[in-house]
Amino acid sequence: MGAAIKVSGVSKLYESGVKAINKISFNIKKGEVVSILGESGSGKSTLLRLLAGLEDAEEGTILIGGQQITGPSDNLVPGYDFITLVFQDFKLQRFKTTAESIASEIYFLPLEERNQRVGELLDLCRLGDKADSYPHELSGGQQQRLAIAIALAGEPEVVLMDEPFSNLDFRLKEIIRQEVVDILRKAGVTVVMVSHDHTDALSVADRVMVVRSGQKIQMATPEHLYHHPKNEYAANFLGPINYIKLNGTSSETGVRPEQIILNGAGAYSGVVIRNVFQGMFYHVYIHSDMAEKDVLIYSKERMEEGTKVGFEFLGYPTK
Repeated sequence: MGAAIKVSGVSKLYESGVKAINKISFNIKKGEVVSILGESGSGKSTLLRLLAGLEDAEEGTILIGGQQITGPSDNLVPGYDFITLVFQDFKLQRFKTTAESIASEIYFLPLEERNQRVGELLDLCRLGDKADSYPHELSGGQQQRLAIAIALAGEPEVVLMDEPFSNLDFRLKEIIRQEVVDILRKAGVTVVMVSHDHTDALSVADRVMVVRSGQKIQMATPEHLYHHPKNEYAANFLGPINYIKLNGTSSETGVRPEQIILNGAGAYSGVVIRNVFQGMFYHVYIHSDMAEKDVLIYSKERMEEGTKVGFEFLGYPTK
């Protein structure tokens, strides 16, 4: 199939001289959904703009579909027709209907062909009954799907998404992010999505790349990344984790809360110090001599504080 995106040794400097991106290299396959995950200031949005051709790299190369991507210093009009960047605020045109907004992206097509393409995208994005609606008449999820329809209008090869779900409330996020990614998969495009939310990244991506201070820390499938993080930074970024000294060793091993089960005769012991109700389960914190910090486990029931408990690992500890 070949690599749709090939990034080799790319670096980008801030005006201060500090590297926003530091010699990053990675490949993305055609049709793959990849999430770039990192905290604020990690360089993930800068990397997205480099991929879009909106920034100049100081060194390294970016190839998309075999074509070298360069920034504003080489292009009078920055950007590429086959690459679309979707912003977190959607940038919808308030005085255009859904159909008009999509059509305006492909105004150069003959009218019949343009109308056909608009109809296809309205169906794909499940907006057929909203063709004559204005953005303020759409729900958050419908606005999100309209933004995707607009992004797909010109039949791009690559769609870049900058924090696409950050403006959605928790109740809608899980449903909408799956809907959006399903639409993009059906369209057959390659997707690169940046996010600071590990649940967004893990739930929809084929692979996730963790970045820190402009450097690639690790890139792997969500399952591998979660269970086998390369270092403590990656482990902590992907969700709660405990660091426990295994019996007979002096080094700490990362163990996810769901890998710990209570067992009175378990190899480890501690005292319950607090409970935090989380709806489906409690976060129960246990003080143990085997860990510098309180050990977090998940429990369906509240546990009496001060109770001595035994515990052991279910499956293998995280590396």
